[in-house]
Amino acid sequence: MSNSYDHGIAIDAEQIKDDLVQGKIQMSDLFVTMCFFARLGFVQPPCCLKCAYRSAKCGDTKNNGNSKNSKLDSSSSCNEIVAWRRDAGIALHPDKLEGNIVFVTCDTAKSLVNGDAYPSIRWDTRNKRLLHEI
Repeated sequence: MSNSYDHGIAIDAEQIKDDLVQGKIQMSDLFVTMCFFARLGFVQPPCCLKCAYRSAKCGDTKNNGNSKNSKLDSSSSCNEIVAWRRDAGIALHPDKLEGNIVFVTCDTAKSLVNGDAYPSIRWDTRNKRLLHEI
């Protein structure tokens, strides 16, 4: 089980280093998630793949597919880590990620893409930049 991370903040790579070393978080999985959502036209991943799968009604859901709302289910909390680029104007390529990656929880990603802002982090849609303080 990975560490619990705070909602509404950008998490530096140093903060998740233990989970990366212990194999609780796979950097390759995070990159695949970024690429998957980019291929679908998203600038940043709006959630983790588990929540995307659930919201697509492919997995077990609490409402058994009776939801009339197509948005991501915000009623269930998710603490999975999602990689976000600080500057999404820089091409998504493994060689261009160093220094351009921060991590957020899935709940934070959902909130940021919906326009929410926090005291230490917000998504600038126009400039495709994550504004934050670590």
